[in-house]
This record gives sequence, structure tokens and C-alpha cells, in this order.
Amino acid sequence: MLGIKNKIKKMFSKFYTFDEEFKRVNPIFDMRFLDKKIGEYASSIISCPVVVPVLNQNNIAFLASEIWDTGGHTGLLNNTMQAFPSTFKRKLFLTKKTLLMQRASVRVSSIEGHSEIDGVDFYSKNIVFEKFILKKLLNKILEFSPTLLIVFIHFDSFAVGLLALLKKYTHIKIIFCNHSTQHSVLGMSFAHLIWECMSSTAFVTQKYRGFRNTYTAGICYLKKEQFPVFSEREILNARQELGVPEDSYCTMTGCNSYKLFDGNSSPYLEMIKKILEQNENLWHVLITCFNEDQKKIFEEINMPNRFVLLSPKTNYKVYFKCADVFIDSIPFASANTIIDLMSLKVPVVAYKNKDNLIFSFHEYLPSNYSYLFENTCDVQAGVEKLLFNENERKRIANENYEYLLKNFEGNTVTQKLLEANSFDSEINENQYKNFKEIKLLPWGKRMYLPHKKKGLTN
Repeated sequence: MLGIKNKIKKMFSKFYTFDEEFKRVNPIFDMRFLDKKIGEYASSIISCPVVVPVLNQNNIAFLASEIWDTGGHTGLLNNTMQAFPSTFKRKLFLTKKTLLMQRASVRVSSIEGHSEIDGVDFYSKNIVFEKFILKKLLNKILEFSPTLLIVFIHFDSFAVGLLALLKKYTHIKIIFCNHSTQHSVLGMSFAHLIWECMSSTAFVTQKYRGFRNTYTAGICYLKKEQFPVFSEREILNARQELGVPEDSYCTMTGCNSYKLFDGNSSPYLEMIKKILEQNENLWHVLITCFNEDQKKIFEEINMPNRFVLLSPKTNYKVYFKCADVFIDSIPFASANTIIDLMSLKVPVVAYKNKDNLIFSFHEYLPSNYSYLFENTCDVQAGVEKLLFNENERKRIANENYEYLLKNFEGNTVTQKLLEANSFDSEINENQYKNFKEIKLLPWGKRMYLPHKKKGLTN
């Protein structure tokens, strides 16, 4: 039996074995040793220098190994692509093109409105064509001859091999977007710049991942003229769909469900139950999808009937707009969601995770934000204070909107990326000294596919 298994393994791509090694060793910060192995292997199967065309200064390429119709990282990718000036020609390259375009048809339609999409179909168990497919994708990118490649990959050793070849043989500037800050990351070794959205993630990359070439540009949202706008009728229809009475208050949370649990408990759900029990004219909407284990924990809490559980939606922003107050996820705060809420002028009560800096996104908010708290009791008090003060809700919403325009609006961030030629200086770690031990989240804890037993939408 062992001999048969070994023969089967020999049929797999070498990139498959790298992916399996990654799964065994994560979560660890410093993945340079595996980047090195992957880069050496890619160079060994494509060893001859390639003919590199003159780079086109008006072409910008993007590389992704996963895209989804919902979730933060695909939204960030789409926002970034749209935000670059129209003078640039954009092209997105996918490592599993056919699968991803079928799975994320809504986002693909949006992306195709401003960018071409190309790529290959690489599946790491097939050893026969790995060299051919790698060279094919390399040549596709060289034919496009971009001056800049912005990378949005997940753990994907095939994509890392491609980056190693581009770094070795071309002058294309590679910017690696650190969009998955809570996980072990492959591929940073081959980036000229590592794009960080917050100072805290840059600090972690410098101190723990082993890279000094961080560049904190902020998270990229849409251009101002592309900000979502909904009519009163659209919002009213959405509230009616949710079953929220017209004269009631509505709080809301939307996230991947793993962000709401701490082991076998959910301090977040317990807090929501208390808020609902103490405020009879309040409805709470949670946009997520529980796996079987999470569902058991949820059912044991026995929520009041004014709790609405809604499956993730591609048009989630109109539902966000139904909230009088949005409540951050706990213990794992949400990142892109906060930016969406700023653009929608929906006030948010946010969570600062002092137990683990990796799980906290408080730096997306204005400094000394009045509704940022470190425990569920204070979050509840903040929600109730904001909920029953309409003028305060408007003040916070308007301040957050202006903060977004100054810091994360698409024109602002993409201009930073175009002009980026230097690294962050060493970040002073004293500002994070009051946080406890920094720990990554194992990749196995994050499940994407809704058709899997424990899966959910990203």
C-alpha cells in the first residue's frame, strides 16, 4: 500500500508537494525557506534566460490565485484595478482562470468592465504539464510587458514560482499586496515592495516575517465618483426584505463566520443576545454562514426572534445601508468592511483586539475614535449610546466619510503605489507593546467554499 501511495505522489506536480509542505508548517511567520525552495525549482525547470520585451509604461498587470463573488480580498483587488487612471491598460492574470471565472461570475463581470482577464488553468496534482503551463503564463505576462505587477495571491506555490522567474529575468516592478495578514504568506521574497495597508501589519512583516521592504500605502477603496449610492426606496425595500419593522432600530454585522468565535464560544453572539434582550425595539442582522460546529454553538445561545441570520450577498452594500449602527466582528475585527461603511456613511462601533494585533484593524479608523473598544461590555455600551442619538450617528458617519476621502480614496492610494520608490523606515514597536502575543491563524481555520461540509462564503 505504501508503494502505491509513493507512486501516486510521484505523479503530482512538484508545486503540489510545496503546497502540502506549506500546509504542514503553517502557521509560522517566516516562510523565506519555502520561497527559496520554490524559486530554485522554478529556475531549474525554466533555466534559460527569456527574451524580455521593452516594458510598456502604460501597462499594469495583476496576479491572483483566488477570486470570489463576496469577501474582502477580491473587493480590494477590484477596487485597486478600477482606481488606476484610465490612461493605464490593465490586465488580470489568474492561475486557475476557468474555475475562478465560473465561481466568481459577478465580480468577473465587474472586473471585465475595466480590465482584460487572462491566465492559465494550473492544478497542482498534474505533473505532466507544470513546466509548459508555467512558461505559458510567464510568456503571457511578458507579451503584455507591464511596467508594474501587483500581486494578490493566496498560498499558491505555482504563482510563487512565477514571481521568482519574473524577479530573476525581468525588470517588472513587483508589488506584493499583503491582503492576508492573519496567515502565513508565500511569495514576499520576490517582491520589490510589500504593500501594507496599516502600520501594524508593516511592523509584523518587518519583525516577524523577515522583510524590511514594506510600503504602507493604506487600503485602496473606489474613486469618490464610484462610491455606492442607494435611494430611500431601495433601502426601505431591503429593510422590508430583512423583516425589520419601519419604526424599529437595526444593528448589523457582516463577516466570515470564523471571525465571531473564540474556540467553542462566541463572546460576540452572547453580547448581541444581551443587546436584544435589553432593547425591545431593536432588530439585529448578521450576514454570514455558519458551519456545522458554529451552528451548534449558535443554537445553544437561543437568540431572541428579533435576530436575523442572512446568507452572504453579492449586493451586500444595500443591506449595510439598512443599519442604524454597524457592529464590528469579535474577536477578529473586520478590515474592508470598515471602509465600506465609511463610504456608505453608516456609523460603526469597532473592536480593538489587544490579545492579538493580527486580529485588530483599529488603524483603519481615525486616531482616538470615540467608538473603538477593547471588550464586549464597552462595545455594548457604545452601541446603545450611538443607537439612540441620531445627531451623534450623523456626526460619526460624516467624520468617517471625510477620513476615507483623505486616506483610502482610490486616486490617493493608487498614486502612492505609482510613485513608491522607497521602503518604510523601521517601525517603532513600542506603540504595540501593550498587545499580547501575536499569533497567526492556520489556513485550515478559514474555509471558503459554501458547498463543502464546513464551508462558507469568503
